[in-house]
Order: sequence, then structure tokens, then C-alpha cells
Amino acid sequence: MTNKSEFVTAYFYDAFFGAMANISLSRANYIAEVKQRIKCSFFDVARLDDNHDVFVDDNGLTDGLHTIVRLKDFPNPFAGNLVIVGRDEHGDIAEPRMTVEEIAELITVYRPVMDPELTNFEGPDLIGIGLTGLNIRMNKSEPIIVVDGEF
Repeated sequence: MTNKSEFVTAYFYDAFFGAMANISLSRANYIAEVKQRIKCSFFDVARLDDNHDVFVDDNGLTDGLHTIVRLKDFPNPFAGNLVIVGRDEHGDIAEPRMTVEEIAELITVYRPVMDPELTNFEGPDLIGIGLTGLNIRMNKSEPIIVVDGEF
């Protein structure tokens, strides 16, 4: 029988910052900790591969969105915070078999960016710049990896 540690490493993706970090989860209480991290009461679990699961907010795509995340070779996008855990051969939470860098390579972050349309105003008593509209585009990137602790 193997001796398992009380805690296990997992990876946390923060949607607001677009960043990932290693975190520690209690084996005994990890479901409550995951809910706290992804800030929801109802979550879904998506199988990343045979050894990794992704916890995601069940209503993440219906709330106000900061970002949308696509996982390589996964059909559906995710929104909101994510927690990625490893699974052992019995389906129990375990240490991830991939590094945070390897997981980050599987994630594409889509973030809306607003570009202002500006015009010059000139008159006898007025010189300035005015906003006439906004163009919205999507910026595509990988998550930022936070190395020294959490953010």
C-alpha cells in the first residue's frame, strides 16, 4: 500500500489575470477548495486526457466574460477560472503527470480588446480629441505562468 501525502499539487488558471500557478489541494477536502478557486457552486469536470481533469464553472459561459479558453483538441470552450488536477489509475486525485508549462501549452486564451476610434476637434475655443467609436477584436495568447507563488 502506498503512502499518500495529505496534499496534492494542482494547477490554477485565473481568468481575470490570464495566469496559471501551482497550487496545493487537500486530498480530503479538494472539492470545496476547487469550488472556492473557481468561484462557483456548480461545476463541470472535463477529462483533459486519461491522467488529468479540468474543473470549470458550470455557468461560466453565461456570466460576464473576461476571457474564453480553448484547450487543444477539446471541442468546447471554457470561461472563468479553471483547476487542473491529476488522476491516478483508480480515478482518485493525484499529482499531475504534466508540468504547468506543458498544460499551459494546451491552453489558448482569447481576450477582448477595445481599440478607440478618435477624431480631432478644432474650433475657435476648442482643440482636442474625441471618441467616436470602438472596434473590438480578440487577442489570442498562452497563459502567463506564475513561478514564485500564487497571484
